[in-house]
Amino acid sequence: MSGDRKREHDENAPPAGDVTDEEADRIAAEAERWLAQEEQQQQQQQKEASETAPESEEELPPETLDEVDVKDLLRRALRPPPGAVAPSLLGGVQKKLRTRSHGKFYGDGWSTARSPRSTYLITSVLMLVLMVFIFLVLVPWGGGALP
Repeated sequence: MSGDRKREHDENAPPAGDVTDEEADRIAAEAERWLAQEEQQQQQQQKEASETAPESEEELPPETLDEVDVKDLLRRALRPPPGAVAPSLLGGVQKKLRTRSHGKFYGDGWSTARSPRSTYLITSVLMLVLMVFIFLVLVPWGGGALP
């Protein structure tokens, strides 16, 4: 008889995966309460955020930026501040090349001098004087007129 009672109970009971109407109503009520609490928390957070935000920053509609505006903004942001001087990297680069190449490059010291302009100026003036001297010495012996 006990086996018959189990079968009768099993026949009246809903299948294992189904939920009774009472349980469904209870779950729906819990879900509604939970959603209401979540909405209240979100409203409170928004209210707190709006109270802590300064009043001068009113919500403005977002501006649309085209490609040219974005490029201009990037250029202004990446531009060095006024009065900023770029560091001189030449001496450091030459020194590193000289040490890594064991003196093969920039080992003479003449090309890495602080003021090679004076060296170039002196060399060019000496060459000009030499050319003028040679010209003056050779012209009288040429015997012919200059073209």
